[in-house]
Amino acid sequence: MQDSVCQLCGGCVFRNQSEEQYRQNKIADFQKTIALIKNSAPVFDAPVFIKDGSRRRADMAFQYVKKELKLGFNEVNSHNIVNVNVCPMLDSALENILPAVQGLLKEVCSIPITKKNKKKKPETVYIREGSAQLLLADNGIDILLNLSEEPSLEHRLAAADFVNAEENVCRLSWKIASNQPETVAEKMPPELHISGCVIEIPQGVFLQASKAAESAMIEKVLEYMGDTKGKIADLFCGLGTFTFPLAKIAGNEIIAADSSAPSLNGLQKALNRNQIHNVKVLNRNLFKYPFDAVDIKGVKALVLDPPRAGAHAQCREIANLAATDKPQKIVFVSCNPKTFVYDAEELMKSGYIFERVTLVDQFVYSKHQELIALFTYNSKPEKEHKND
Repeated sequence: MQDSVCQLCGGCVFRNQSEEQYRQNKIADFQKTIALIKNSAPVFDAPVFIKDGSRRRADMAFQYVKKELKLGFNEVNSHNIVNVNVCPMLDSALENILPAVQGLLKEVCSIPITKKNKKKKPETVYIREGSAQLLLADNGIDILLNLSEEPSLEHRLAAADFVNAEENVCRLSWKIASNQPETVAEKMPPELHISGCVIEIPQGVFLQASKAAESAMIEKVLEYMGDTKGKIADLFCGLGTFTFPLAKIAGNEIIAADSSAPSLNGLQKALNRNQIHNVKVLNRNLFKYPFDAVDIKGVKALVLDPPRAGAHAQCREIANLAATDKPQKIVFVSCNPKTFVYDAEELMKSGYIFERVTLVDQFVYSKHQELIALFTYNSKPEKEHKND
């Protein structure tokens, strides 16, 4: 039964391959993409392969039709929902909670909602579809439901009963259309533990897909940063995955910038809670307003961790800096090697050397690839090197 579901589901399309075959193919595809970067010869460090069954977050669609609930992922090349009762890519704690979540959603979809229609007359509607975002925090499970209708008091009571009954669930929230998430029932705030710091997780913010990947990526970022200390800018910082470990290093002064208000609020709250005083937090749309010469003045190193669209505007701004203003190092974390190709070429044209790169595979048996790369600034123009 599980095998047939996995063949239909679009979550991990290469599950029919052996682990060795899958990993060899992923390395080959990754190297082929990096080879597109002109005039580059980076050292390929050992790839990081995350174990199957370690995913700590999942965004699952649900649909209620003819008194039957479907909760799962979309079928390959389709919007049809494949009902998932077990999922080999999920951490066992998330997999074990799926039946209870299905039960809750079936109850939620069965409760009538009375609302006024356009003619201001009362009518009865039901919640029939939406999504459930599941996150395994370091102290329990956090659930965020995306719903199409405003729930009733009866829905709230059902949600509270669910959270109280499920020992491993620490919070349940819901979000209606484009509104902000609302906490409906909470036993304790979900937490993330990084570098000895406790961070409360706001609803719906981005986190790495697995704890193991998060730890491996932090380790690699610190390795690439090496002995470089001083003023460091963590751009597209999110909730502070790299901010906290960098801030813990004596002599560092961190500038953390992002445009996600919930993430930045969570980051600032955690900095205060953990009494970390060497981090300056900035709310900044780095696509429209990238760091310029004034912002980067005195910065020794950058960490760039943009979304899939890449950091084109920021890389162009860095490339246009005077030689004396360019950071010594750039540690680039990319979740899309194809957009990374453009950004890498932009940096290299301005004198940066693409030194090292690591493949990170945390979306097991999927096409998805991530990487961490190290760029160092070559203060001597190419012509000078040729004349040496």
